[in-house]
Amino acid sequence: VLMLGPQVLVSLLLAPCVWGAADCETLETLFLMTSGSAWLNSTNWLSSEPCCNWHRITCSNDEVIRIDLASNGLIGTLPDELSRLPFLVDLVLEHNALSGTLPPQLGKLSNMRQLFAGGTRLSGVIPHDLQRNKLLRLLDLSSTSVSGTLPEQYVQKGGIHHVNLGFSGISGYLPEQLFLNPLDYLNFGMTSLSGILPELLGKPDQLDHFYIEHTKVSGTIPSGVGALSRIYDLDLEKTSISGSIPQQIGGLTRLDYLHFGKCTGISGTLPPTLRALTRLDYLNIERTTISGTLPPEIETMTAMDFFNTGETQISGTLPTALGRLKGLDILYLDNTKISGTLLPEFANITGLDFFKLGGTPISGTLPDELLERLDLDSLHVGHSKLSGSISTKISKLGSLDYLNLGQTSITGTLPAQLSKLRDLDYLSLDGSAISGTVPRQWGSLELDLLCLNTTLLSGTLPPELRHISPLKFLYLEENYISGTLPAQYGKLDDIDFLSIDNTLLSGTVPPQLSKLEKLKDLDLDYTRLSGTIPDELGQCTSFYELDLDDTRISGTIPASFAKLGRLYDLEIDTTKLSGTIPWGLNHMKRLSSLTLFNTSISGTLPAKAIDNWERLRTLALYETSLSGTLPETVEDLERIQRLLLGNTLISGSLPQEIMELSRLEVFSMKSTVLSGTIPSDVVKMDGIVDISFGNSQLSGTLPTQFGEMKNIKGIKLEGAQLSGTLPPEMAQLTALDTLTLRGNRFSGSVPATFMGMVALETCELSGSRSTGGASNMFTCPLPKGMPEVCAAVKCVGEEMQPMALIFVAVILFVSAMCCVYCLVRFWQHQIRRKIKLLNEVTNTSATVMNDLRDHQQAAGPMVPVDGNSINGNCSGA
Repeated sequence: VLMLGPQVLVSLLLAPCVWGAADCETLETLFLMTSGSAWLNSTNWLSSEPCCNWHRITCSNDEVIRIDLASNGLIGTLPDELSRLPFLVDLVLEHNALSGTLPPQLGKLSNMRQLFAGGTRLSGVIPHDLQRNKLLRLLDLSSTSVSGTLPEQYVQKGGIHHVNLGFSGISGYLPEQLFLNPLDYLNFGMTSLSGILPELLGKPDQLDHFYIEHTKVSGTIPSGVGALSRIYDLDLEKTSISGSIPQQIGGLTRLDYLHFGKCTGISGTLPPTLRALTRLDYLNIERTTISGTLPPEIETMTAMDFFNTGETQISGTLPTALGRLKGLDILYLDNTKISGTLLPEFANITGLDFFKLGGTPISGTLPDELLERLDLDSLHVGHSKLSGSISTKISKLGSLDYLNLGQTSITGTLPAQLSKLRDLDYLSLDGSAISGTVPRQWGSLELDLLCLNTTLLSGTLPPELRHISPLKFLYLEENYISGTLPAQYGKLDDIDFLSIDNTLLSGTVPPQLSKLEKLKDLDLDYTRLSGTIPDELGQCTSFYELDLDDTRISGTIPASFAKLGRLYDLEIDTTKLSGTIPWGLNHMKRLSSLTLFNTSISGTLPAKAIDNWERLRTLALYETSLSGTLPETVEDLERIQRLLLGNTLISGSLPQEIMELSRLEVFSMKSTVLSGTIPSDVVKMDGIVDISFGNSQLSGTLPTQFGEMKNIKGIKLEGAQLSGTLPPEMAQLTALDTLTLRGNRFSGSVPATFMGMVALETCELSGSRSTGGASNMFTCPLPKGMPEVCAAVKCVGEEMQPMALIFVAVILFVSAMCCVYCLVRFWQHQIRRKIKLLNEVTNTSATVMNDLRDHQQAAGPMVPVDGNSINGNCSGA
């Protein structure tokens, strides 16, 4: 009673006796409104006992001063009648299923000092009427849905000692005036609070707990933080705090818990004054940009059992000082620049349970001392430069449950002695140079996960692995394992993921795998598996991914696959698969990816299945023998992103409905019998990135709406039958990097706006797809400033340039000279011919005259006839 203060005592002395009866009525209302009959403990409630004797009710002078029903199973809302308990000092209702809001009437409880309602389902805002509670020192609404801001009047009233609003919906700015109160506990962690961290964090000799983790609070760590001599916990995890850790941090000599992790703005080095924090048992600076080396002074922090510097810029060699922190339980140095070798001195940290050095340049081998003297639960040295072979002494780590040696230079073979680690549930050696075979003795392990991807392992798969229980994840990808897939693996009852792709595995798919009722993911792609797909696989109704692509699988898709209603990824491409797409696949309503390309699949696209594939994102059926037309139900593929149907026998025109696929990014129907025109509604496909209709029978013109497809990067329409002019609007496609239009019948001029297509890397506007084929006929002149990759474009009617004129002039001159030469030669030939003919006539005449003269002398006188002399002999007539 003496602790209640003079004001309460005076009120109690002056109060009439009737108040006790009123208090009982209020408690009865509380009982009824919070399902009192279902409380975990309701001793004496609503009984004939005085209400001061009811469970967890405290009274003074027959007046209720404390209600403590924490964790008692209260369900319901808080009654307004609680305001009728004028002497109530403490209201403790935390960790119940209370809902609704805090009654504003609580502001009338002028004597209330403590309000605990954390861990409930309360919502709404903090009532402003709480400012009337002049004596309220403690407010705990943590882990509730209470939202809004801390009432300013409440912050300013003074006298506040304890505020816990962590994990609530509180937002707004960090109220600086709050720090003028005599705070000893302040928690705003995991809220939407923002603002700047003030220079003064409360009174130096009072604040002992300060939590603002996972908020948007920014600023720097104030140098005044060193004055908080009583503080035990300081948590700034994942805030926007920046700057370096001040030297004054060494003044927090009572500090137990210090968390700067995930504050990416915190930089600088670890101050040597940390050595003064001899009581610190938790230090976390992970995912900061702190650099430098680990100070040797760290060896004085002997109380530390948790030390995490993971994913920082810490460098230097691994200090021997860490080996003197014998109380360490957890040591995380992963993904830093710490180098050197693993020191035998670390074997002195006999209590070490979790040790992470993965992702560092640590080299050398695993010291035998560590394996012999430590009792580790977890050892992670993957993604480091560790080398050597795995020592058989690793089997002495009897408590080990996590072992990651992946992505290292570790060589040698897998030791059979690992089978002695009966607590081991995670074993990863992926990406190492381990060789040899998988030991059959490992069948006695009790692993959850076994990962041996990307190694030099060879040999066959031991059937004994079927005894590993409860194995859920088995990864044996990318190695030289050969032989067949043991049928005994059908007894891995707990297996969820079975991946043996990219191996030399051969034989057939064992039908016994159908007994794996929990199997969700089966990856056997890129192997030498052959035969047909077992019809029994249709019984694996838990399947959500099945990869058999790039194998020698043949036959058809089993009709039993209609039962795989949970399947979302089916990949059987690049196989010898044939037949049609079974109608039963329409039951795969969760299907997200279907790839059957590069197979002999034929038939048509199943319209009913497409109608049910509402979640499908990838449909890859190119390089198949599919025929028919695109069904109108294609519009039901509302989430489709990749529609690849090229190199098929699909014909017909593009259905108008396909333009409704606004999420489509890649659309290919190249080398098909596609005809008709490109609809102007193509603009509705505003998510398209790449469109390929080349080598088809598409005709008509390019829609001007192409220019509105801002996200498109590739337009491939070569070898079609498109005509008309190039729309100038296409120049608006500033992201376009590939444009192939050769082999069409485009004409007109190339728009001058094309000079703005600066992202083009491939530009094919001229040429044909085959010898003598169609070619675009663009008119000249070409626009100046065309992208360089378009320089090869050809045009007709080009104006003569000076060099071209000179060339033509030379050609004409040479042609003229040739003509002159030919005329001269012809004239000379005619002259010579006439001279020759004249000579022949002259010679003939002379011969005739000589013959006549000779004849006259022999036959007698000449007789003139009409002025000509002839011989008189009639025989000459």
